[in-house]
Amino acid sequence: MICLYKRFRIYLLLTSSFCVAEISAAQNDSTRYAIEVKYHQGIVVPHHTSMTYLINDYARGGEINLIRQRHKAGLWESYLNRPETGIGFWFSSFGRPDIYGEGFAIYPFINFRLFQLGKLNAKYKVALGLGYANKPFKVGENTYNTVFGSHLNAYVGFGLRLDYPLTERLVLSGNFSLNHLSNGSARKPNNGINTATLALGATYDLVPYKEPEYKRARPEASKAREWIASVSAGRNQAAAYNPTIYWSGSITASHLWYKTEVKAYGIGLDLIKFGGAPLASKNFQDIDEHRDYSFSDDLYTGVFGMMESHLGSTALYLALGGYIYHKTEPRQPVYARLGVRQKIAANIFGHFGIKANFFTAEFIEFGLGYRWRYKQ
Repeated sequence: MICLYKRFRIYLLLTSSFCVAEISAAQNDSTRYAIEVKYHQGIVVPHHTSMTYLINDYARGGEINLIRQRHKAGLWESYLNRPETGIGFWFSSFGRPDIYGEGFAIYPFINFRLFQLGKLNAKYKVALGLGYANKPFKVGENTYNTVFGSHLNAYVGFGLRLDYPLTERLVLSGNFSLNHLSNGSARKPNNGINTATLALGATYDLVPYKEPEYKRARPEASKAREWIASVSAGRNQAAAYNPTIYWSGSITASHLWYKTEVKAYGIGLDLIKFGGAPLASKNFQDIDEHRDYSFSDDLYTGVFGMMESHLGSTALYLALGGYIYHKTEPRQPVYARLGVRQKIAANIFGHFGIKANFFTAEFIEFGLGYRWRYKQ
């Protein structure tokens, strides 16, 4: 863990130096840079019975966030009421450090505005990144931990906050947040952990900043049409009683209809391989240990509807689908995806997402894709 803290301090120093070096130019572009620190305390939500009996303390921790806020006309932020974006570091205990240990996460985030009353600003936060659990399940050593099966996890955070500026540089905030950490079934057990916390924080602007006069812009209507094709892969452990790690992934084709420059809706077709699917969908006592499963037992075909929001070169997507073909019965007839696409070249993007069988994560996927906009 000492190594982890050292790496983060180096990362923070390098990022802060970069921000300071750009401050002069940024101010001419009406760009604000700030550093935020928060302390939080709350509860671990005991969504499994075993957790109810084991948890004996509060969840405590903090956050450090590097914030950027841009006001120049024509940027995507101007269509979303000037949200704050940035990179953050989160850490927390989980009510039983000897069993669940502590969690850490590094993530990009966005703070959307809700409303403003005088100097008081209300916002909500969305964050998605990578997490680290320092005390996962281990046979013979930490068998009570059924929430983390591995060190590496995915982190998802949502929050509501109220900001009140004290000076041109200092802003105080009160926060309520929901945080989730799990590995997407890359390793079992993987019940995941959820915390609900209240936090107090302070934000310090790197230079005195006064918000410019602003008139909210609305994105122009768009009739653009686009095809998207992507290939992704991930790894997962299908069942706790089987330590084998399987490859999973998907080939996806979808079509988007743009409503505005920053919002699109679409439909698509999935070919999904869920490694070890027969083991994941059956109880241990129902498994035929002498049966050999074939490649086709892991395959599913699905159709889905989706929404995509564009934030500059980054896009957030949410998809909900249903299976139309399967050899192995899925645990639920519907599935979901949540993820991020990042532009790499003109029409090429990389993406990171979570494939879930309704409320149960099946695997984390990484991939590449291609966009073909045939109508502007």
